[in-house]
Amino acid sequence: MFEEVIVDQNPHWEGKTFDAGIPRQALRTIEEYMDARQIIAITGVRRCGKSTLLRQTINFLVNEKGVTPSNILFLNLENPFFTAYRDDVVNLEVLFADYQKLADPKGRIYLLLDELQYFKDWQVFVKSRYELSEDIKFIISGSNSRLLSSDLITLLSGRTLPLTLHPFSFSEYLHAKQMEHTHNKLEILRQRHKIRRFCEDYLFEGGFPEVVLTDNTRLKKELLANYAKNILFQDIVPRFKIKKPNLVEKLFFYLASNIASLFTYNRLGKTVGISDKTVKEYLSYFADAFLLFSVDSYAYSIRQQLRSPKKIYCIDNGMISSVAFGFSRNLGRYLENLIFLHFLRGQKHCFYYKTQNGREVDFLIADSSGPLALFQVSVSLQQPATRKREIRSLVEACNEIGQKQATLITVEEEEELSVDGINITIQPLWKFLLSSSSTI
Repeated sequence: MFEEVIVDQNPHWEGKTFDAGIPRQALRTIEEYMDARQIIAITGVRRCGKSTLLRQTINFLVNEKGVTPSNILFLNLENPFFTAYRDDVVNLEVLFADYQKLADPKGRIYLLLDELQYFKDWQVFVKSRYELSEDIKFIISGSNSRLLSSDLITLLSGRTLPLTLHPFSFSEYLHAKQMEHTHNKLEILRQRHKIRRFCEDYLFEGGFPEVVLTDNTRLKKELLANYAKNILFQDIVPRFKIKKPNLVEKLFFYLASNIASLFTYNRLGKTVGISDKTVKEYLSYFADAFLLFSVDSYAYSIRQQLRSPKKIYCIDNGMISSVAFGFSRNLGRYLENLIFLHFLRGQKHCFYYKTQNGREVDFLIADSSGPLALFQVSVSLQQPATRKREIRSLVEACNEIGQKQATLITVEEEEELSVDGINITIQPLWKFLLSSSSTI
């Protein structure tokens, strides 16, 4: 029944190697998880490279682990061929049975299911096969809004190793631009002028793989705008049965045009014409789909934290420039959004901080034990008033939360200074993004 599509999607059985594109850093995590019993569940925003990561995984299994190619089954379930079969989970069983007849695998099977959410009740199939045999290693992927649904959490609780994939990091972006580099400090310094130029491009272009690898400027913008609309109208609206999709779109475009700005649910509701409760729901949908994220103010009182205004950030700087209105020249907002994405990629728990005197620090990184580090973002410190303001905010915040050092990220400047007993590292964006110390 499914023999032809299975053969077509598994050319590695014939000794062919997938053209796996730009190496993804997340592959190292998959390699670490490979021998574990649990299901590897790859999630992330649409078009961030999940399918490519699965192909890289196949190459790793064949070339590095010596797995027999026919023991690896890859299925892209978004393929239109499967449209007529998606409403019945039994068809996944039929697919698997057809594979076994075709390949006659011996030993451990690696089952890579891409865009799994397209099949209704897919988690029933995965759970059943997972429990029936320890000789099947599941690696599944899908859009974050569906793959991490309550159904998955309920049925596969304790059986998954989650991995979130994002658009290219700056290091991956450099690889994509054929700018090979190492983490050797001396080598980075030799190449710093080229790296700076690429960093400026990355700041506005973002990291969606297809966009980065396209030279046509107009096409880049069209791709990014389509990504946003597909997420809104193919993921969010149908999943949550939203009756007025135009309001979801209106809220998204408004927020994308006001990245790194403070907002309250009430004020947003009045702007868009919906209730503050609906605004809160829509924002949770945006975060669920890895599209927009809200950041809280850091406070020791949970009540105060919840009542304070929030800040909004977007999954990709290029997407901002493609959909936002009146935002193209606001370099500071792009810079701040990129730093947020760096922390998001590193799974850091981000807040912003306001001192008792009302001075704002852009990022406070914390864990369950409390504050860990403070980061301020400024395009330039050339103006004395700007320099004084940004440094004063950091010093004041450090004193209030008991920190002795902080980081100030700019486009170009670099300096080490001590002010009132607080050590402040001023670091250019390109160096911060490539520095191992910037991961805290």
